[in-house]
Amino acid sequence: MGFKAAIFDMDGTLLDSMGIWSNLCDEFLKKHGITKKIDLENKLEVLSIRNALAYVLKVYPQLEIDLDTAWVQTWQIVEEFYCRRAEIKPGIPAILTRLKEQNIPAGIITATEEELVLKALERVGLREYFAGNIISCATRNTSKRTPEVFLTMAEMFGSTPEETIVFEDALYAATTAKNAGFAVAAVFDPSEKHPQELAAVADWYCRSWEELPLNIL
Repeated sequence: MGFKAAIFDMDGTLLDSMGIWSNLCDEFLKKHGITKKIDLENKLEVLSIRNALAYVLKVYPQLEIDLDTAWVQTWQIVEEFYCRRAEIKPGIPAILTRLKEQNIPAGIITATEEELVLKALERVGLREYFAGNIISCATRNTSKRTPEVFLTMAEMFGSTPEETIVFEDALYAATTAKNAGFAVAAVFDPSEKHPQELAAVADWYCRSWEELPLNIL
């Protein structure tokens, strides 16, 4: 295909890590001895984690802690996950090896804070493949709902959108990249509620990265 660069999402794409975010408030409550799950299924799509915690503290006033303390405690949960439990999605090592063999540089665009990204990459042994080419939307206060972050990374590599392949698991981000002219390879993750729509948007769609034909790279 003649790609000159590759852009990866992290959570749900490189790493099997979306569960830590979807279950974060439950994990926070568990630290305080509350095992009943709180229904944030529809709220988390519009709430930041901090606002979700504010909602949890309102539902459980017996916790008697302030929002800043709750935030520190949830950060510790997330940090422990990325440092000790994060795992690579099957098929990713083969894809990264292929890119390296083809001298195709790779970067990461993620909603996760850069500090956590680096810790996670270190834990799973993938940091060498990205050479510091990381854009954290959280750090930059931006989103993959607009194409600027994708275009910025392509410019970092000196490639056009058409020369750049984006690896994603989220419909909204894949749609943004596709509409901006990028090639998109997408993978199933249970966190994405509209896999059929994602498959329709992507140039290649896989149930697992192990299914991706490496000769496209």
